[in-house]
Amino acid sequence: MARMTESKVIAATVNGKNANDPGLKEALDLIVQSVDDIFFGSVSLVVQDSKIIQIEKLEKIRLCEAGGRTSLPRKTECGDAAGFRTRVAAAVDGLQYGKILIQIQSRQVVQIERTEKYRVNKLAGLYGDGI
Repeated sequence: MARMTESKVIAATVNGKNANDPGLKEALDLIVQSVDDIFFGSVSLVVQDSKIIQIEKLEKIRLCEAGGRTSLPRKTECGDAAGFRTRVAAAVDGLQYGKILIQIQSRQVVQIERTEKYRVNKLAGLYGDGI
């Protein structure tokens, strides 16, 4: 059972990032807050033209065997927020188009996955030409 995905649009410069850049700081604050709010699930960052344009949060709610909801703490403390911010910024840095997926299990970040996409203007050889 999954809660509806929340999306927020952020324009934070990635290339030539500055730790004091308010747009990047706001984006990282929202990412840390989104990760802290999830027990099981994921946070996706959509990057276009080297800017974080969207944050998607997907929370999975696990039910206990008796049919009731598992009793979970409301929020967990982010152990190393500065280190986490640095890892996310490094994953986004240099990404022209793509997605960063942050997997969370039992309030722990278990994986940060980077998927890069390339824009192709013309496909040579698609119909036999240029071969």
